[in-house]
Amino acid sequence: MMRWLTGVLAALALVAAGCGGTTAQIGTGASDLVPASAPVFIAVDTDPNSDQWRTVDSLANRFPDKQKGIARIRSELRKDPGVDWDKDVKPAFGDEIDFAWLDFEDNGANFVILTQPHDPAAFKRLVEKANASEDDPSDRVTYNTFRGWYVLSEKQATIDRFKDASDSASRSLSKEPVFKQSMARLGGDAIVRAYINGEAVMDVARKYGGPEIRPYLDKLGKLDWIATRLAATSEGVGLDAIVHGTPGKLFKGIPMSSGFTPKLLGKVPQDALLYLTFHGSKNMFSGLQKNAFFNNPQYREFAKPLADIGRILEGENAIYVRPGTARSRGVPFAIPEITLVSTAKTDGVSILDRMIRRYAGTAPMADAVDGTPVHGMASNGLGLYYTTIDGNLVVTDQPAGIRGFKNNGKPLSKSEHFKDAKEASDLPDKTYGFLYVDISSSIPFGETLAQQRIPREVARNLKPLRSAVEYAASRTHELQVTFFLRIK
Repeated sequence: MMRWLTGVLAALALVAAGCGGTTAQIGTGASDLVPASAPVFIAVDTDPNSDQWRTVDSLANRFPDKQKGIARIRSELRKDPGVDWDKDVKPAFGDEIDFAWLDFEDNGANFVILTQPHDPAAFKRLVEKANASEDDPSDRVTYNTFRGWYVLSEKQATIDRFKDASDSASRSLSKEPVFKQSMARLGGDAIVRAYINGEAVMDVARKYGGPEIRPYLDKLGKLDWIATRLAATSEGVGLDAIVHGTPGKLFKGIPMSSGFTPKLLGKVPQDALLYLTFHGSKNMFSGLQKNAFFNNPQYREFAKPLADIGRILEGENAIYVRPGTARSRGVPFAIPEITLVSTAKTDGVSILDRMIRRYAGTAPMADAVDGTPVHGMASNGLGLYYTTIDGNLVVTDQPAGIRGFKNNGKPLSKSEHFKDAKEASDLPDKTYGFLYVDISSSIPFGETLAQQRIPREVARNLKPLRSAVEYAASRTHELQVTFFLRIK
């Protein structure tokens, strides 16, 4: 069942286009039928004339081979299960397809699909053709009508169970406070919305977690809900995931970083292809020596160096990659520059000196890069270099990393590529950390490393991809993780 339905949704993703448009928020229709006890609910926009699909179509137009993709999927649909998009698929569904799980048992198979087709005859014809294409009877679907909706499942018993649960429920999912809260927090239009009941997840964990896990579950705290949203904007496609709950006793006493406004963006070079930033916490690894794992003599010696590394990472940290200049024998390209910058107040140079003496059995070399004293272990301009610049610890694999941070010229925060990515992804000024990838600059750099060009038909469809941003942010009782792919 899922195979042919996935094909239908893929077709919709490519051939959606339209005139006019709607702004109806998906997830409000079939949730009136679904009992509040449902642990998972997923709503998919299947109206090709909706604002979201019009936006997707506009984004798809930026890829030169869009029409080839459409033709290929339409061809596959005609072959298996032998349907035509315009005659069979398009009229067979309504504005929304919803998936509702009754529980997590039976390997997750206890769910139904709900839709209100614009053309019931076309819907029935599509199901018949899809079933005829399945050799295994267990992969075929059945359906009933229920309160103006078509309900599909692989088993009639699942449909009957859903209908009984809906009839006997004291409250529908649409009236469930945690569901309403999750949908309100997702906000805006979306291609896909998903809701997971936190209490149901914890119940499954208690049931199957085993005696080693169960004692800790209640101490984890309360998980209310998890919600995700896939949505398109004129700048690209984004995925949001929100976790709502209250941390329990198990998290007390554990050093936790807080949201921060990144300052290093104004100090690192603008030609960073990849930039990852995060903020450590005081004594973040100091408790490792008391951890049972490190009671093992085989691992005990690593507890202290990890604690020392934790001291280095207590402040704001940035790890970034730039095109490098160093070369190594037998490697036909310049080695990428990888640099770590940390704002921790501890003497990171002294810590790294001690670690080299202890674990390498030798004193770190002393050198200078453009007048800046540096320590490290390197040969022919490649290895480990570290120093302090303006109170920041800089650790890199080649001297260009020291020069780049010391004389950054135009910083990453002023880069047009980064500013466009930040605006498109709604990256807030204060986060728990974020990852930025300059895709448009990374692709030619990757070709240089690989010593070969990307095939022309692939390259022209990679060109619209400009950047990717992932970040984590929070508010009271919530953690949100967002990924955004910019397409221009």
